[in-house]
Amino acid sequence: MSLLDLRNEECPGPLVKTIRALTKARKGDKFIVLITSKECAEMLKQAIEALGIAKISVLNATNYYEIYLEKIVDSLEV
Repeated sequence: MSLLDLRNEECPGPLVKTIRALTKARKGDKFIVLITSKECAEMLKQAIEALGIAKISVLNATNYYEIYLEKIVDSLEV
């Protein structure tokens, strides 16, 4: 499982970095993404669901969001 600690980065940085990591990942790879911004967490969730590339779960931790991702497609071209 890979950790992307993107706390205190402003959007769209975390969104771009997460999508980039998913493009390089293999089907079944898992990630934990840490994001401070609620809006950015929501944008990331919407983007992942719209692309249909990963299972996603968003948890609200103290002062940040933990986003759990598992890539569900073999390849991704964005």
